[in-house]
Amino acid sequence: MLTSYLSAALRAFVTHKQHFLLNVFGLAVGLAAAILMALFARFEASVDAHQPHFEHTYRLSQHFREMGVNAPITNYYAAQEVAKNGAVEDIFALKMHPRLSGDFSAHGNYYKMKDLFATGTNITDFVALDVLFGDLQRTLSTPNRIALSEHEAIRIFGQANAIGETLSKGQTTYTVTAVFADLQDNTHFAFSGLVAMQDENPNYQLNNFYVYVRFAADADIKAEQARFAEAYPELVYPDQPLGFVTLSFEHLPSIHLHSDSRYELKENGSYTVVLISFSLSILLIVLAAFNFINMSIAQSAKRAKEVGVRKALGASKAQIINQFLVESLLVTSVAAVLACALLELALPAFNQLVGRTLVINYFSEFGIILVAVVVSVGVLAGAYPAFFMSAFSAKRVLSGDIQRGRTAILVRKLLLTLQASLSIALIIGAFSLHQQLSHLQSLAVGYEKQYRLEVDDIPARQLYFKHNNVLSQRINAVPGVISSSITDASFTSSFNTSFTVTSDNGELNDAVIPFIGVGFNIAETAGLEVIAGRDLSADYGSDWHSLSDDGNGRAGVLVSQSFVKVAGYDSAEQAIGKELYSSSGDNQEVFKIVGVINDVTIGSAREASASPLILVCGFSWANEGKLIINFEPSQLNAVKTQVQQIVSDQLTVHNADIELVADNYRALYKNDERVSTLVAIFCILAILLTCLGTFGLAAFSTLRRQKEVAVRKVLGASRLSIVNLLAKEFLLLVAISTAIAFPLTYWLVGDWLANFNERIDQAIWFYVVAAALVAMITWLTVASLAFRAASTRPSLTLRYE
Repeated sequence: MLTSYLSAALRAFVTHKQHFLLNVFGLAVGLAAAILMALFARFEASVDAHQPHFEHTYRLSQHFREMGVNAPITNYYAAQEVAKNGAVEDIFALKMHPRLSGDFSAHGNYYKMKDLFATGTNITDFVALDVLFGDLQRTLSTPNRIALSEHEAIRIFGQANAIGETLSKGQTTYTVTAVFADLQDNTHFAFSGLVAMQDENPNYQLNNFYVYVRFAADADIKAEQARFAEAYPELVYPDQPLGFVTLSFEHLPSIHLHSDSRYELKENGSYTVVLISFSLSILLIVLAAFNFINMSIAQSAKRAKEVGVRKALGASKAQIINQFLVESLLVTSVAAVLACALLELALPAFNQLVGRTLVINYFSEFGIILVAVVVSVGVLAGAYPAFFMSAFSAKRVLSGDIQRGRTAILVRKLLLTLQASLSIALIIGAFSLHQQLSHLQSLAVGYEKQYRLEVDDIPARQLYFKHNNVLSQRINAVPGVISSSITDASFTSSFNTSFTVTSDNGELNDAVIPFIGVGFNIAETAGLEVIAGRDLSADYGSDWHSLSDDGNGRAGVLVSQSFVKVAGYDSAEQAIGKELYSSSGDNQEVFKIVGVINDVTIGSAREASASPLILVCGFSWANEGKLIINFEPSQLNAVKTQVQQIVSDQLTVHNADIELVADNYRALYKNDERVSTLVAIFCILAILLTCLGTFGLAAFSTLRRQKEVAVRKVLGASRLSIVNLLAKEFLLLVAISTAIAFPLTYWLVGDWLANFNERIDQAIWFYVVAAALVAMITWLTVASLAFRAASTRPSLTLRYE
């Protein structure tokens, strides 16, 4: 019996080639896109699920209320102290240190080490590491030894087994005594080198650690977290007001998708992207199944007599249902094979789009799920057409009556309406995403993004502790350089430091205010707008920070307009010449306001807003600083090359990162751009699948009304009027789809835009264009079939009447 079903199915495919190819193509596209989305969503959801004891491991994170900053960088010593009296099984830290960044030398060459951390021997209890060569435990318990990742060992020494090789940084030489396999992609951890964390006296002011805590399996997590949240600030910030910092815990498996900090070990994913990816995968399978149903029912008119003959020859209803289900499963099987071929072709480009290295193993759990999905789609999508066609009356279809009841027509129209609604919603979403991102890119943030370069990772001591006149002169002398300055924080990132400030008018008393250490000409170079006073300038020697014999310091500062309001000055002009005071121990810093700038939005406009800010000339607590350079657009490449050489000569920084500020700003919205691109691509796919569904329903409608068309032609109707007549019912479905899609899309897009402090208004033309586009595509699809029917000679249709 199965052989008979298969042979009959193959004959049907050969006889109805167009129907078969359209069905296979539609299903293959839908399945391939759905598999891509499912692969991505599965990868993102599995991040860090392979780490030891991940269920009970949490990362400490601090939220600084005044600065609006979330930072997973905390104090290891304070966490250790608090952990002593609770249900903590173990505590682990990765320590950042200025000695572990910048240029290292090996065999006379310089190599930039970006992801090098100090840590303890218990790292393997928190991170899954595969040691390839050497002894990791001994390395992390002995000074001046280093463990490298396999990739790093090959990059520097040309081979994975680099045991015994040495790396030098200043006066310190590290011997490679362990090599571990590169970390898996599905982890938020990112390090390429590890050294021992030296035993030091507890320093509760050192926020230089990524700290992870593993609680006992039976611990009351909420109670433990509350205890940490209360005790930790008392150790680290004893002089700050209550609520200055809030301590929180991030569950290890949720860090990748839910942490929104700018200080992550590597770029995080986005829960929104995963949710959209999963939704799109389901959506595309549903659209593909809808098409299959519509196309199969449309084809039923042509196969009605076949069904009638089978029934007349004694075939039962169950046999006919089985026949069509076998055909459905064969179509979905062929489509699945084609989908896998499309998947292999598209996977490299998709990996580049989402920034991941996704692979598919067909002989795994994922392969089993794929087979289950294919079978389910084949059965479910084929069930309705199978029951539909098996219900044909042999007498009626053999007499030429192939009309069906209202229920079948209603189902087909309902499916097409839902497809059109989804297409309209996706088009509106794509428009809105693109417009919002364009708005953010052009947003006035208080500094200039275009034609500015940042040179990163320069030791602060070479920039701040004494003004480097030679460096400034050489950079400013480069052809194409308009001006240059220094800063210890990127405007596109976040504040690094803050201090307590008291104003001379008494309005502020030990208020915590973010500050950025800068150099001369910072306003001109960074494109800050000075609304009162002047820029920090070398013409005024007192602007640069200096220390008196008693240890007190003085410097000139620029303050933001928000700071002027907070400090209680009536106007920006009134603030000029006023003094601010900041105490540290027995010493006091005196800052004189020389200029007021427009508010600056630090970081992403999604969550950031203008806050009080102080720019201090020649003063920094940071370990590293940056050069910022204003250049002529036509000289970009020449400026980058010469600045790289100058930095290497003057500062012995041989592999400095030189990046455009505009690129750094755009990177803030990488996940949003990813969402926009995904929605745009799948919007096109959804429209394509909707066109196939429309084609199927239009084919059925045209065949059902071909006699009516012939009669109208005999009575003098034009081709265009007949096309419009047949297209009218489909345009009515688009109108219904529009009524469904508009309110739902307005709510969803509005909810997404609410995540941004700066956002566009939803424009009515988005909605009009989306509806018009779907209506036009629908009309063209129907017209392609209707025109053919209208061009057929009436005598060929009516000759048997």
